Amino acid sequence: GIGIIYISHRMDEIDAIADRVTILRDGAHVATREKSDLDREQMIALMVGRSLEKEFPSRESVAGEVRLSVRNLTRGSWVKDVSFDLRSGEIVGLTGLVGAGRTETARLIFGADRKDSGSIDLDGKRLDLGSPRDGIRNGICLLTEDRKGQGLVLGQTVQENFGLPNLRDFTENFLISSSRESEAFAGYVDKMRIKISSHSQSAGTLSGGNQQKVVLAKWLQRNAEVIIFDEPTRGIDVGAKFEIYQLIHGLAQQGKAILMISSELPEILGMSDRIIVMNEGRVTGEIDDCANANQEDVMKLATQREEMVA
Repeated sequence: GIGIIYISHRMDEIDAIADRVTILRDGAHVATREKSDLDREQMIALMVGRSLEKEFPSRESVAGEVRLSVRNLTRGSWVKDVSFDLRSGEIVGLTGLVGAGRTETARLIFGADRKDSGSIDLDGKRLDLGSPRDGIRNGICLLTEDRKGQGLVLGQTVQENFGLPNLRDFTENFLISSSRESEAFAGYVDKMRIKISSHSQSAGTLSGGNQQKVVLAKWLQRNAEVIIFDEPTRGIDVGAKFEIYQLIHGLAQQGKAILMISSELPEILGMSDRIIVMNEGRVTGEIDDCANANQEDVMKLATQREEMVA
């Protein structure tokens, strides 16, 4: 007999749980409807203020040469003998259940953790990654799962966050040129439609989608060639999700190599050219034909036991 208010961005959860739906946009009440009177597309249209024909944007995939080659990557019990290739212009989805080793693999590729064994090659060059600085210098960037705790310094301004990994671009005679930094950041604000009141706005006051865009802007300024997105749309509303998807597609079209980690199977299926599935630290399978795959195909691989893989 208890009334429950359930707050979520996830359409599948709303479909499964709700009796009535109240939709807010930009702090204002938009609509309250019986769930039986709303389908998924209608809910999305009310949330974003416009009609979206598709939840995921369309893109013609043109995969190029291998940029990143990972072989037998191992670290403790978290990552075990992981191998895969990542090509220019390609979006590879990396998924699995909690504890599968996805984030741990990304951290090894970025240099945030030290591998026990295995190799990472970029454009045919063997990398020795001892820290994130090494990853950044080699053109690898990571948009972390926890953007508030690891991707941004929330107490600093959005411009300062943008400039942190790019100080060399804005330094003259050992002094940071705020005007050059501001000019570069303004270009990304316009291009990526980042909603801020000013360049001095605190990063902690932005919405999740705009925080993610600031993180992405700082890595684009570094001209990273391999971009790892770890849960890129977690905690982001549907409208901002579509914009993030468009940005990811745009990067792939520029020839960037994209590794996208996600727990949301519709997102993995809707965005990926190939899907790599992990369980208990190992790669348990790969799906090449994403257009004809479904969530059950992914889950079968995600629950495959280690002894079956061996």
